[in-house]
Amino acid sequence: MKKIEYIFLILISTILIFMNTPYVGKVSASEMQATFTTNPVIAAPGTNGYLEVSLKSLSGSTSDIELSASSWDSKTIIPEGNWKVKLASLESGNSYSVLYEFKVASTAAPGLYQIVFIISYSGGSTIRQTAIIQVEDKTVLDLKSVTPTYVNIGESTILNFNISNNGKVDIENVLFVWSDPNDLILPLGSDNRITIPQIAAENYTIVPITVMASSGISPGIYPLTVTMDFYDKTGTQQTITSTVGLQISGTTTFDVVLQTSSSTSTTFAIVNTGANTASSVVVSIPDQPNYFTSGTSSASLGNLEAGDYTLASFQLSSMSSNTTMMFPSFNRTGMNSNPSNMNFSFDRDRMMNRTFSETGGNQLLLRIEYTDVFGVRQTIEKEVDLSSGSSSGFSSRTTNQENFENFRDGFPGQSQSTDSSNSIMYIAIGVIGIISIAAVIQLGRKNKLGGFSKYFKGRKE
Repeated sequence: MKKIEYIFLILISTILIFMNTPYVGKVSASEMQATFTTNPVIAAPGTNGYLEVSLKSLSGSTSDIELSASSWDSKTIIPEGNWKVKLASLESGNSYSVLYEFKVASTAAPGLYQIVFIISYSGGSTIRQTAIIQVEDKTVLDLKSVTPTYVNIGESTILNFNISNNGKVDIENVLFVWSDPNDLILPLGSDNRITIPQIAAENYTIVPITVMASSGISPGIYPLTVTMDFYDKTGTQQTITSTVGLQISGTTTFDVVLQTSSSTSTTFAIVNTGANTASSVVVSIPDQPNYFTSGTSSASLGNLEAGDYTLASFQLSSMSSNTTMMFPSFNRTGMNSNPSNMNFSFDRDRMMNRTFSETGGNQLLLRIEYTDVFGVRQTIEKEVDLSSGSSSGFSSRTTNQENFENFRDGFPGQSQSTDSSNSIMYIAIGVIGIISIAAVIQLGRKNKLGGFSKYFKGRKE
């Protein structure tokens, strides 16, 4: 009995000794751990990346470790450098990292790409692990332009956002969001969030947004933040953010009103009808076929606040008034025909028709120059209808035409009223003369002419 107990104790001791002795040889796969990390997490076509393989010995010591890639899409994931690495040994609990550089082909389609790694070590043990590389399109959405680039204060403006899809696949359900950090540029009739159903590959779309700048905003350059969200073919949400500069109402508008017009001066009211101050305002009358100025043709008005106005006066004449200088009028006294020292051998009818046909309408062109709030010199041209002016200022056209008609009839510068006045004067002189002669005869009969009567009587007898 004692012999059997002794043998049993020997067996138990032997088993315990074997259990505490390190095992050299084949190590189970569970004793080696491999993890993978890609940098960047999502690779874009035409770019380089790194795949990090981290090995860790969970128990025991491993040696003759070898890592190699056995299966992948070599047309999409292109290895850079040596993809077969050997390690000497790895003690229990220690870890070691290996970097594999790769390049994504520029023609790569978005998706998930697998790389199978075979890890072998001492004793012929082998484990297989799969790494995943995620590829997306390039920055496929791009905000190409925004037109117009300015918004007038208090006026609704349609902004057209040009969004381009540079990728090779269609993009669906793009959430387009824009915002003004100052909340002074707001949408009209719609939200600032718009869903674009689809943008075709290598194509673009126009997103129209109606906005208005608040009357409380100051002129200047303001940023608009644009965000576009969508899901690519891998199911990953992509977000693209852009900032757009928008010019708020640097220019202004003017109205020109004819105030008064006389033979010596024509006055206009220049009104700033815009929302901004116009600095260093200069109004001028450029060369034009219908009108001309005598003296200066420009006037400096200084600064005009929004809603303010000032007056500008010019010595203005129409081209038809030149007929007075071309065909001088003459006094009728002592001149029943054209003066002999003047040459009137031209075609009067032709000259008259040419002069009046070239004068055109009654529109006068004025040019307004000013400096806007951005310091940029601006130019605006306005037309003013002078037919609404006072009769004293432009009635000379009618008088000049009458002078033409009188001259054509052989009476230059002579009016019917002058003929009538001269006739009345001659009649008055004749009446006065007859009355004077009658009075003298009557007086002579009574006083001094009596002797003559007797003399004539005596001779007769």
